Amino acid sequence: MLRRRVTRSSGPETNFTQAHSLPPPVPSTCPLHIANETITPVKGSTHLMVSAYQDHREGGATRIIAMVNRDRPMSLYCVLCCSGHAPQVAPAAVVTHSVHYGYPYVAADMLCLEEPGCNATHITLGTSLDIQDSLNQTFLSIQNRERREEDFPFYLTMCMSSMFGDYNNVQQFVQTMEFYKLLGVRRVVLYLTSCGPDLEKVLQYYAEEGTLEVIGWPINNFLKPSTGWKAQELEGDIHLNGQLTIMNECIYRNMYRSRYVLLADVDQLLVPASHSSLLPLMEDLQRQHPDAAVFLMETHLFPATARTATQDHSARRRAPGVDLLDYVYRELVLEDAFRSYKMVVNPRLVLQTAMFEVTQSYGDSVRVPSDVCKIMQVKKAQRESWTNEQLILDRSLWEFGDYLVPSVDESRILWFLLSKLVEWLI
Repeated sequence: MLRRRVTRSSGPETNFTQAHSLPPPVPSTCPLHIANETITPVKGSTHLMVSAYQDHREGGATRIIAMVNRDRPMSLYCVLCCSGHAPQVAPAAVVTHSVHYGYPYVAADMLCLEEPGCNATHITLGTSLDIQDSLNQTFLSIQNRERREEDFPFYLTMCMSSMFGDYNNVQQFVQTMEFYKLLGVRRVVLYLTSCGPDLEKVLQYYAEEGTLEVIGWPINNFLKPSTGWKAQELEGDIHLNGQLTIMNECIYRNMYRSRYVLLADVDQLLVPASHSSLLPLMEDLQRQHPDAAVFLMETHLFPATARTATQDHSARRRAPGVDLLDYVYRELVLEDAFRSYKMVVNPRLVLQTAMFEVTQSYGDSVRVPSDVCKIMQVKKAQRESWTNEQLILDRSLWEFGDYLVPSVDESRILWFLLSKLVEWLI
């Protein structure tokens, strides 16, 4: 039996009421309306639903991934469409996540139980016990109805969080995709609000290839998302484009599709130092830590100003964006400095995650030494005064350069882009 290990919690997840007894079978008109967007408002409230998943670990409860307004709490009710039976209505257990960075909206889970024999296929949230009123709500399809413990379609899936604004870093994105493919990753999930026109073509290419799954994330249709961290510094309704909700949603989406899930940003690379791919890396880590559910990889910053020239490759030079192979100097992590981590998790052992740690799980969290693997991120330096002499020379990515450069240069996507961007290149 699974035993939960809680790092930080806003309250118990099992304090909810089971639905009322089933009536005799009747022809069902439920659901009347099914969501066709990633984000669905709860009528009569300020709350938003994202997706619904059956959680076989929590007594068969259905878990609705949501975003709720902390400043306007209210009672919510689960409305379940039962196969061959009348719909059920019962109070929802609202579990708000403990990390919100001061913004009014926070990631949340709505937990709903059903009576034996219901076999619910769709679910929604209502603001009253009135069944007729509830049936006019928009319903979500319940996913993960079948449990799986082995023979997953993918070994490791990367959840790439969100992309928004006019992000158009074609070269870095292509390098990232090709690098992960080189390491054995066959599926990347990206939550897309918006991007630049050149990168849009790149996303289309990888989606058609089957490597990339693009999930529309139209959060700006419902909220004013912040593009940063602290509410005191940036206006907005929710932290960083709803990234905490996205991370949790991606874990549940891939619970029975992938043995492991990597949670990282668009501009981050997991670079192994002692393995040639991620499969032997994860097998070794799991063998060394059999009770681990979470593997924490430390993020190391490579200042964007500390660029070094590399051998010229014409196709790479002509594509817009950052060339990761140009950056071999990383910042020294000071002893008293905040340490940022990204995670590889077993999704079947995770209940709830925050940005840098899993807050509820059924297993241990293990910090992986940087000489085994690290997260590489090219961004603005923490200290403007850094010089190359004060930084650490780190050519870890160059170990893969001989394989990565041909993958990027010979990829049809770059030739496709170059043919489409002649005017831009001139």
